[in-house]
Amino acid sequence: MASPERERKRKRDANGHPRPVVPSSSQSQSQSQILKINEKEAGTHPPILASIHGIEIPQSLSFSAFSKKTRVSKHTPAGTKIDARETEYCVKASTVRIDYDGRVEGEDGVSYYVGVYDPETSNVDVYPSPLVHVRRQVRRLKEKEIPEKASTGNLMDSRQALSAAFGNRTSKKALLDEQLNTITTSTLGPTASTSVVSAISSAVDTATASLPTSESLRTGSGNSKYLPPVHADEDGVTVDTVYRIEEMVEARVLDGCIDGVREWEKSVRGGGEVESSISPHYVTSRIRGVIDSGTNVTHRLKILRYIEHLIQFHRLFISAFSNTIFRPKLYDAFTSDDKSITNHLITTFTDSKNQNKNDRQMSKTKLTKLYCWMIILCLKVEEDGKMDLWDLVQDLQIERKEVEMAAREVGARVEGFRDGYFKMMGIGKEESREHRLVALRLPLVFPKNKMLSVRGGRK
Repeated sequence: MASPERERKRKRDANGHPRPVVPSSSQSQSQSQILKINEKEAGTHPPILASIHGIEIPQSLSFSAFSKKTRVSKHTPAGTKIDARETEYCVKASTVRIDYDGRVEGEDGVSYYVGVYDPETSNVDVYPSPLVHVRRQVRRLKEKEIPEKASTGNLMDSRQALSAAFGNRTSKKALLDEQLNTITTSTLGPTASTSVVSAISSAVDTATASLPTSESLRTGSGNSKYLPPVHADEDGVTVDTVYRIEEMVEARVLDGCIDGVREWEKSVRGGGEVESSISPHYVTSRIRGVIDSGTNVTHRLKILRYIEHLIQFHRLFISAFSNTIFRPKLYDAFTSDDKSITNHLITTFTDSKNQNKNDRQMSKTKLTKLYCWMIILCLKVEEDGKMDLWDLVQDLQIERKEVEMAAREVGARVEGFRDGYFKMMGIGKEESREHRLVALRLPLVFPKNKMLSVRGGRK
C-alpha cells in the first residue's frame, strides 16, 4: 500500500495544485456524440468536384454550373440494348483573356461523394458528386476563324485547321496561298470547267514554247545548251556544213589567231619543227600534216590554234578550286594571241558565280559544252572527218569516257579500230584500249533520251 506522501505527490503537480482527472475510455465513449450517415439522392443540382492541375485560378473567380442531357445506348444485365439519357455536369468561368471549362473526361472507375455535416443533429448527408476536369483556353485563339472545310473530318483538313490556329508565320502564309489559289467551278460560274481547262492549256503552251520537243531531242536540235545550231535537216547539207564554224566562233576571234599561225607556217616551211607546250599530242602532231596537205591551210590552222587556246583555258579551270577563277587573275594566267579570244572563251564557256560577275566558274554544263565544241572543231581540222580520241584525251588530262560521251552528243559515231591498225602503228594491247575512232557521218546519230523511251514503253 502506497504511503500518504507518495499518494499526495501523484495527485498533485510540482506546484502542489491538483492534477486534472482524465476520464477512462469507457466514460469518454459514452460521453461522445454518435454520427449518423444518410445517403441522399443527387437531384438536379448536386455538389460538383473540380480537378485543377497546373493552373493558377484567381481567388475572385466564380464558376457557374450547368448540366445537359444526352441520349446514349446501354445494355441491360440480360443483354438487351436500351436507350437512356445521361446527365453531363459542367462548370464554366471566364476572365478578360482566358476561359475556364470543366467537363467530365472519361470514367476512371471511382465514385466520388461529398458529405455535409450538421452539428446540431450529428447527421452527415452524403451526396454522389461528379468529378470534372478544368481546362483553360485563351479566348483570342478560341475566337480565331477556322476554315470551314476543317469540319469534314479529313486528316489533312484537321492539320490545316491546327496550322491556322497555332501555326507560325510560314505555315499560315502557306495555308493562305493554298486557299487563294483554290479554283472551283462554283466560284467561276457555269462555264467554269471549260474556262479553267483552256486557261491552263494556254499557260502550259506559253511556258513550254521554248522547251525542246521529243523529235528535236532525237535529232539533236534540242541540245542547245551543249551544241551549236544543227543543220542536219536542211537540203544539200554535208558533213562540213552540218555544223558551221561561223556560228560557233566569230571571224574576228579566228583572225586573232593569225599571228600564231604565221609563226607555225614560217617554222615548218623553213624546215624546222613546231611543238606546242599546251597540246603536245593533238596540235603538235597535226600542224605539219595540215600545211603539207595544201587544202584550206590557213583556215584549218586558225581552228587548230583556237583549239590550243581552248585546251589551255580548260586546264586553268579544272586545276582551280571549285572550277572558279577571279577575272583579273584569269587575264594574268591565260596567254592568248589576242584579247578577243580571251573574252570569247570567258563569255562562251563560263558563268558568273556572283552578282558582280568577277568570279568566273566553269559549271558542269559549260564543261560538257566545251568538250562538244572541241570535238566538232577537231573534226573540222581533220581532212577526212575522222580522228583518234587518244591524243585529245592526253592533252585534256581527263578520262576517255568523258570525251567519248561528248562525241556521241554531237551525233558522231564512236567505233573501235581494227587490229591491223594497232600492229601497223606499233601500239600494244594495253594502250589500244584507250584508242577510239570518232567519225562524223550523215545522218547524225544522237543518243536517245532515256526519259522519252521509258514513257513511250509505259504507254
